[in-house]
Amino acid sequence: MEILTVKNNKLDYPTLKKVIFHFFPTFFTLFLIVAFCLSWITLFMNLSAGHVIYSVISVINLILICSQPRMLSKIIIKNRNKSLQTDEYIYDLVFYEDKLTTVVDSVENKASIKYTNIKNILETKDVVIFISKAGYTIYFEKKNASNEDIEKLHAFFDKQNITWRKSIL
Repeated sequence: MEILTVKNNKLDYPTLKKVIFHFFPTFFTLFLIVAFCLSWITLFMNLSAGHVIYSVISVINLILICSQPRMLSKIIIKNRNKSLQTDEYIYDLVFYEDKLTTVVDSVENKASIKYTNIKNILETKDVVIFISKAGYTIYFEKKNASNEDIEKLHAFFDKQNITWRKSIL
Protein backbone atom coordinates (compact mmCIF):
# COMPACT_ATOMS: atom_id res chain seq x y z
CA MET A 1 0.00 0.00 0.00
CA GLU A 2 1.39 3.38 -1.01
CA ILE A 3 1.83 5.93 1.77
CA LEU A 4 3.20 8.85 -0.22
CA THR A 5 4.80 9.67 -3.58
CA VAL A 6 7.26 12.53 -4.00
CA LYS A 7 7.41 13.34 -7.70
CA ASN A 8 9.96 15.03 -9.97
CA ASN A 9 13.06 14.79 -7.84
CA LYS A 10 16.11 15.93 -9.73
CA LEU A 11 19.68 14.69 -9.44
CA ASP A 12 21.82 17.34 -11.11
CA TYR A 13 24.96 19.24 -10.20
CA PRO A 14 23.36 22.28 -8.45
CA THR A 15 21.16 20.06 -6.27
CA LEU A 16 23.93 17.58 -5.52
CA LYS A 17 26.30 20.42 -4.62
CA LYS A 18 23.93 21.41 -1.79
CA VAL A 19 24.06 17.98 -0.15
CA ILE A 20 27.41 16.46 -1.18
CA PHE A 21 28.92 17.18 2.25
CA HIS A 22 26.48 14.64 3.76
CA PHE A 23 27.70 11.90 1.43
CA PHE A 24 31.08 11.78 3.18
CA PRO A 25 31.63 9.47 6.14
CA THR A 26 32.29 11.23 9.45
CA PHE A 27 35.97 10.23 9.62
CA PHE A 28 36.58 11.68 6.14
CA THR A 29 34.87 14.93 7.11
CA LEU A 30 37.02 15.17 10.24
CA PHE A 31 40.11 14.43 8.17
CA LEU A 32 39.24 17.28 5.78
CA ILE A 33 38.74 19.70 8.68
CA VAL A 34 42.02 18.70 10.37
CA ALA A 35 43.93 18.86 7.08
CA PHE A 36 42.44 22.29 6.34
CA CYS A 37 43.47 23.63 9.76
CA LEU A 38 46.97 22.16 9.51
CA SER A 39 47.40 23.66 6.05
CA TRP A 40 46.50 27.12 7.37
CA ILE A 41 48.93 26.74 10.26
CA THR A 42 51.68 25.58 7.87
CA LEU A 43 50.94 28.49 5.53
CA PHE A 44 51.30 31.07 8.32
CA MET A 45 54.45 29.42 9.69
CA ASN A 46 56.04 29.42 6.22
CA LEU A 47 55.05 33.02 5.58
CA SER A 48 56.47 34.16 8.92
CA ALA A 49 59.72 32.26 8.26
CA GLY A 50 59.99 33.69 4.74
CA HIS A 51 59.76 30.37 2.86
CA VAL A 52 57.97 31.39 -0.32
CA ILE A 53 58.09 27.98 -2.04
CA TYR A 54 56.64 26.18 0.99
CA SER A 55 53.96 28.86 1.27
CA VAL A 56 52.92 28.27 -2.33
CA ILE A 57 52.77 24.52 -1.66
CA SER A 58 50.58 25.20 1.39
CA VAL A 59 48.20 27.34 -0.69
CA ILE A 60 47.93 24.60 -3.32
CA ASN A 61 47.23 22.10 -0.54
CA LEU A 62 44.44 24.34 0.82
CA ILE A 63 42.86 24.61 -2.64
CA LEU A 64 42.94 20.85 -3.12
CA ILE A 65 41.36 20.22 0.28
CA CYS A 66 38.56 22.71 -0.38
CA SER A 67 37.81 21.24 -3.81
CA GLN A 68 37.29 17.62 -2.67
CA PRO A 69 33.47 17.76 -2.23
CA ARG A 70 33.02 19.60 -5.52
CA MET A 71 35.24 17.11 -7.37
CA LEU A 72 33.28 14.19 -5.91
CA SER A 73 29.93 15.67 -6.96
CA LYS A 74 31.23 16.28 -10.49
CA ILE A 75 32.45 12.67 -10.70
CA ILE A 76 29.06 11.35 -9.56
CA ILE A 77 27.20 13.48 -12.09
CA LYS A 78 29.68 12.56 -14.85
CA ASN A 79 29.15 8.84 -14.17
CA ARG A 80 25.35 9.33 -14.20
CA ASN A 81 25.63 11.24 -17.49
CA LYS A 82 27.60 8.38 -19.08
CA SER A 83 25.13 5.73 -18.01
CA LEU A 84 21.92 7.70 -18.64
CA GLN A 85 23.08 10.01 -21.48
CA THR A 86 21.50 13.02 -19.74
CA ASP A 87 22.53 15.92 -17.51
CA GLU A 88 19.52 15.50 -15.25
CA TYR A 89 18.27 12.37 -13.58
CA ILE A 90 14.59 12.79 -12.67
CA TYR A 91 12.93 10.21 -10.43
CA ASP A 92 9.94 9.70 -8.15
CA LEU A 93 10.20 8.35 -4.61
CA VAL A 94 7.33 6.09 -3.60
CA PHE A 95 6.95 5.29 0.10
CA TYR A 96 5.22 1.96 0.73
CA GLU A 97 4.56 0.38 4.13
CA ASP A 98 7.68 -1.81 3.93
CA LYS A 99 10.03 -0.20 1.41
CA LEU A 100 11.10 2.98 -0.35
CA THR A 101 11.08 2.69 -4.13
CA THR A 102 12.78 4.91 -6.71
CA VAL A 103 10.92 5.00 -10.01
CA VAL A 104 12.72 6.37 -13.07
CA ASP A 105 10.80 7.14 -16.28
CA SER A 106 8.87 3.87 -16.29
CA VAL A 107 7.93 0.85 -14.25
CA GLU A 108 10.91 -1.12 -15.62
CA ASN A 109 13.39 1.17 -13.89
CA LYS A 110 12.65 0.56 -10.22
CA ALA A 111 15.00 0.29 -7.26
CA SER A 112 13.80 -0.46 -3.74
CA ILE A 113 15.27 -0.07 -0.27
CA LYS A 114 13.66 -1.83 2.66
CA TYR A 115 13.17 0.40 5.68
CA THR A 116 15.19 -2.04 7.80
CA ASN A 117 18.20 -1.14 5.63
CA ILE A 118 17.91 2.62 6.22
CA LYS A 119 20.40 3.79 8.83
CA ASN A 120 19.18 7.35 9.31
CA ILE A 121 17.40 10.25 7.69
CA LEU A 122 18.84 13.75 7.56
CA GLU A 123 16.71 16.82 6.90
CA THR A 124 18.48 19.92 5.68
CA LYS A 125 17.13 23.29 4.64
CA ASP A 126 16.55 22.15 1.04
CA VAL A 127 16.41 18.34 0.99
CA VAL A 128 15.62 15.19 2.97
CA ILE A 129 18.39 12.58 2.66
CA PHE A 130 17.92 8.83 3.25
CA ILE A 131 21.15 6.96 4.06
CA SER A 132 21.19 3.16 3.96
CA LYS A 133 23.41 0.91 6.05
CA ALA A 134 25.38 0.05 2.89
CA GLY A 135 26.10 3.74 2.27
CA TYR A 136 23.62 4.26 -0.57
CA THR A 137 22.15 7.76 -0.39
CA ILE A 138 18.95 9.05 -1.98
CA TYR A 139 17.20 12.33 -1.37
CA PHE A 140 14.25 14.44 -2.34
CA GLU A 141 13.93 18.19 -2.48
CA LYS A 142 11.60 19.68 0.11
CA LYS A 143 9.98 21.87 -2.52
CA ASN A 144 8.54 18.69 -4.11
CA ALA A 145 6.65 17.77 -0.94
CA SER A 146 4.35 19.76 1.31
CA ASN A 147 5.03 20.31 5.01
CA GLU A 148 2.17 17.93 5.84
CA ASP A 149 3.80 15.21 3.72
CA ILE A 150 7.13 15.69 5.49
CA GLU A 151 5.44 15.56 8.92
CA LYS A 152 3.59 12.41 7.84
CA LEU A 153 6.90 10.81 6.81
CA HIS A 154 8.51 11.97 10.04
CA ALA A 155 5.79 10.27 12.09
CA PHE A 156 5.98 7.13 9.93
CA PHE A 157 9.75 6.77 10.38
CA ASP A 158 9.44 7.39 14.12
CA LYS A 159 7.17 4.33 14.25
CA GLN A 160 9.85 2.41 12.31
CA ASN A 161 12.51 3.46 14.90
CA ILE A 162 14.65 5.15 12.26
CA THR A 163 16.40 8.31 13.43
CA TRP A 164 15.39 11.51 11.70
CA ARG A 165 17.88 14.33 12.30
CA LYS A 166 17.68 17.97 11.30
CA SER A 167 20.89 19.51 10.01
CA ILE A 168 21.96 23.09 10.49
CA LEU A 169 23.35 23.21 6.93
